[in-house]
Parts: sequence; structure tokens; C-alpha cells
Amino acid sequence: MRGFARLATIAALLTTPATLRADPMLDFYKGKTVRLVNGGAAGSGYDLYSRMLQPYLEKKLGTTVIVDSRPGAGMMIAMNHVWIQPPDGLTLMLAPGEGAVLGKLTDDPALRFDLMKYGLLARVNTAPRVLIVYPKSSYYTVADLLKQTKPLEIGANGKTDAASDTSAVMCYALKIQCKITIGYKSSADFALAAVRGEVDGTVLVEDSSARYAQGGQLRGVLVTARERSRMMPDVPTIYEAVNLDQEAQWWLDFREDIRKIGRLLIVPPGMDAEKLAFLRKVSKEILTDPEALADFEKRQQPALYGDPEEIGKLMERSLVSLSPERRQEVKHVIVDKYY
Repeated sequence: MRGFARLATIAALLTTPATLRADPMLDFYKGKTVRLVNGGAAGSGYDLYSRMLQPYLEKKLGTTVIVDSRPGAGMMIAMNHVWIQPPDGLTLMLAPGEGAVLGKLTDDPALRFDLMKYGLLARVNTAPRVLIVYPKSSYYTVADLLKQTKPLEIGANGKTDAASDTSAVMCYALKIQCKITIGYKSSADFALAAVRGEVDGTVLVEDSSARYAQGGQLRGVLVTARERSRMMPDVPTIYEAVNLDQEAQWWLDFREDIRKIGRLLIVPPGMDAEKLAFLRKVSKEILTDPEALADFEKRQQPALYGDPEEIGKLMERSLVSLSPERRQEVKHVIVDKYY
């Protein structure tokens, strides 16, 4: 009888859902509310990704997840807010990892945090960037940019919002005249400025660029990466369109390495190891789940999971590997040259 009892116990364990056996942290989340902080304005890529992640996080955590939107200052207001929140597992953020890296590289005083001390859960997405322009402009190809007689006017949010600094590096590599206008509240706002013809164009990630291009609102000119965009395959890369010297390639590759850090799921600093490991596991399960990936792809907001350890190493290399002279040059190009 004792043997049968042991067998029955083993059978019960084997038929218990794996998440209930393996994740006692679920008891902690039961009945609680989690805030997913989003620094993007309504309709921006960050806002869309946050709202797509919301139901998957609710399902995995067994709790209520609300999107807490705190736009402004290139999403640095939201990052500053999360920096001072308790590391209790109830505050997450979809953060602009690359923008934060650039902000640190350029000594942006608005960044009141130590980037390397946040708890990193996963990279959610990264994608090539596309220069998109007002459809009635005369810019159709890179050759048109190279022969321009007036500055290319580009709209952006802040000097390290990914759109502006990518544009600055692109202009510097191509050796063309550019004027970057900042102060727009979000990527949606400066994209609409391009749609209205207030500026010549802007630089956005491929999913956002594709949405504007499909309706004929904006036109793609070039991809700033070495690989073409999956979502805009007819748009050539900057490497295909022009013969770049080694210095130009260094600038573009440097910015691309930072771009690969992408959109990050982070938590406040100081979280205990058990909660951090649990949230990392949950994040990976969501971002590698075929059903979730298909859902994101259907909405033209594809996910591309990045391991937190590998992304952390990339962040560290991007922040500390430059010589003082090169770092000063990077700061000048991004902060001063085109404003």
C-alpha cells in the first residue's frame, strides 16, 4: 500500500501544471497589480509594444498589469521615475536602451540614473532604421541627398532619442548638410511633422516606417544598417547606395551596435535574485512563444528576444570601450553639429 501511495504522489506531481510546481513566485503576484511604465506617447512604438505585452504578462503572472504612460524628454522622464521605485517586482518598464546609452555617452544631465544598475530582463525588439521623407520632396535616392543644395531638415524628439542621433551619424557619414529640429513630444509627433511637410523627413525603426510608407504618407530612402529591412525590402541600405570610406563605416557600425541593444524590459535597481530570475524567465517565455511572436508579427510590431547577459555586455562595451578622444567626437556630432 505504501508503494501505491508513493506512485500516486508521483503521478499527481507529474500531472500538476509545470508553472504551478516551478514558480512559487506566482503566489506573490496573486491579487496584486503590476505597472508597466511606458515613456512613449499614445500611438508610438513603445506604447504599442507595451499594450501588446500587457495581456501576456497578465497571463504569465496571474495578475493585473496596467500600462503607466509617462512620456517626455525622450522617455528619460519615465526612466528617472523607475530608477527611484522600490524593487518589489511590481514595476516594470519598456525602456529605450539605446537612447539611454547615447544619453550617457553624451553626458545628458536629464539622466539621473546609473544605466548599468537597472535590473535587465530582456531585449524585446530591435530593428533596422529607415530614413523616411515627405512624399512630395525631391529626395528619392541617396544620390539626391548627396547633390542637395540646402540642409536636409529632420524632425526628432531629443538629441538622444534614437531618431536624432541616428540621423546625425548618417549625415556625418555621408558628409551632407543637415538640420535636426528637436522638441516634438514623441516619434508619432515628428513623423506627422514629416507627413505634413514641416520637415523633410525623419528616421524611424522599420515597423513604424512601414506603417507610414504603406499608406503613402512617407517614402523610404535608405536603411542605415548593413542589412535590408524585412518590412521594407525594396529600400536599399546606405552601404548599397554609396561607396563609404572606412571612417564612415566606423560611424555607422558604431551606431548600429548601440541600435542592437533595442527596446528593453527593465526593473528598478536592487531587486533580489529570486524575483529577477523569475521575471527574466517570464520575459523569455513570452518573447520566444510562437503564438505571441505570430501575434506581434501580425500587428507589424515584431519581437526579437535578446538575452539579458548578452545585452548587458553590449551595453557595457558601448559605454566604456571608446577612447576619450573618440567619445568627445561622438558627443560633438550627436549633441552639437546639426542643431
